[in-house]
Amino acid sequence: MTAVSPTEPNPAAHTTDNLTFVLVHGAFQTGKMWNATASELRRDGHIVHTPTLAGHGPGEPMTLSHTDAVASLTAYLHDHDLSDIVLVGHSIGGAYIAQAAEQAPERIKRLVFLSAFVPSAGHALADEFPPADAAFFDMADPAQGFLLPFPVIRERACNDMDSAAAEAVYAEMSPIPVRYFTDKLDLGTFHALVASGGLQASYVNPVSDYALPPGDYASFPRFAVRLGPLARILQIPGSHYVMLSRPAELADTLVLAGCD
Repeated sequence: MTAVSPTEPNPAAHTTDNLTFVLVHGAFQTGKMWNATASELRRDGHIVHTPTLAGHGPGEPMTLSHTDAVASLTAYLHDHDLSDIVLVGHSIGGAYIAQAAEQAPERIKRLVFLSAFVPSAGHALADEFPPADAAFFDMADPAQGFLLPFPVIRERACNDMDSAAAEAVYAEMSPIPVRYFTDKLDLGTFHALVASGGLQASYVNPVSDYALPPGDYASFPRFAVRLGPLARILQIPGSHYVMLSRPAELADTLVLAGCD
């Protein structure tokens, strides 16, 4: 099962300063969410891939496991013969890129976690949510998949948008398999690679991102700390869906996050 990309890389001439990005969406989304940011990056000569992972998008099977999503990403990297890439993961896409990095570290120049989960080894993504939020997964019907209610998305992930913009974001969302949140993730190899310097990583934190509420379960700095003391940390204005509300600023920040 291979991820699909709705757009092809821009063949515009590039220099040694240009980068190859693979932008990985988070839950409920597809590669389409990156269109505006990808356009900004391509305008500056960078090569950009925006795959849609298995289990994401209308009509996808809800019987898939977290491993299936990761397998579709690694297959995409292989099928497109990509190397020296800046692999960017948004939200739960952080778990996807961490597992892909375990399987194909030789293809990766740098990992960039954007408002992203960096799960502890042996944890499920559901374990990283506050207990009140984790109850959502117990109520979900695996046959129907899982999609957060609109009020949660609107108030915590689209908090820098007006209601019409938030509704438009939600209209593009689809349920994903419950197991993407509840499968335990063996990320021991990833954490060892990051700790040893075998993988370089950056964390980008939009300062108005409250997809996970403030407190002990907040995304930042909790997840950035797990990338070790040499992680490159950048902060920018914006909320969880900064790629939709501030695409040009995000594009500039991703270049800083991914460059040498």
